[in-house]
Amino acid sequence: MVTEENKSIFQNKILAWFVSEKRDFPWRQDLNPYKVLIAEKLLQQTQVNENVIRAYKQLLKKYPSPTDLAEADIADVEVIIRPLGFIYRARELCKMAQELVKIHNGQVPNELRKLLDLTGIGDYCARAVLSFSFDKDVPIVDTNVARFLYRLYEIPGPFPSNPARKKSLIELAGNLVPIGNSRNYNLAILDLCSKICKPTNPNCLNCPVQDFCKYGTKQIVKKNISP
Repeated sequence: MVTEENKSIFQNKILAWFVSEKRDFPWRQDLNPYKVLIAEKLLQQTQVNENVIRAYKQLLKKYPSPTDLAEADIADVEVIIRPLGFIYRARELCKMAQELVKIHNGQVPNELRKLLDLTGIGDYCARAVLSFSFDKDVPIVDTNVARFLYRLYEIPGPFPSNPARKKSLIELAGNLVPIGNSRNYNLAILDLCSKICKPTNPNCLNCPVQDFCKYGTKQIVKKNISP
């Protein structure tokens, strides 16, 4: 279990694992908050795949700034994101860009409340922008991160329907974020959830923080005593 006494060891193990195991996506190569915001919108309710990468590149090529996107024809944006489904996101993207231009002078705000006031931006997306673009010491919680926390602490009770808005999970995740290095840490947790702490058949044996995880420890014991 992670305690105040061993928390730094836990964080260092996560970050060390991330050095060699991190995933490479176009939106991780540029800290521009507008680009991160576009990526997070495209990834809402969508798994990372070639269609997402293609749409991301096409959108930023055609609309390289909030001003460009604010003036876009919604039908043209729909064409780009149609392969991803959830076509309503085209309208949200355009309206969000218009709000950035009208209210924030074409800049992505670096405050949680102001981000949440933008059309189509929820708790996870807002915190992701703050962490990835502005390197603010904030946690990010989605379904995958919540699953990781539930296993790590063996949290009792039903799994939340909207973990990104569950205050107790946000506080729990926030306590684990290393001061001054939220970006790498949060990205590391996302990658750990994708590669190791999967919904089914998690690879606990190769988890860098297996010694801290109540669920993982039990799974390893089970495998070791299986005939």
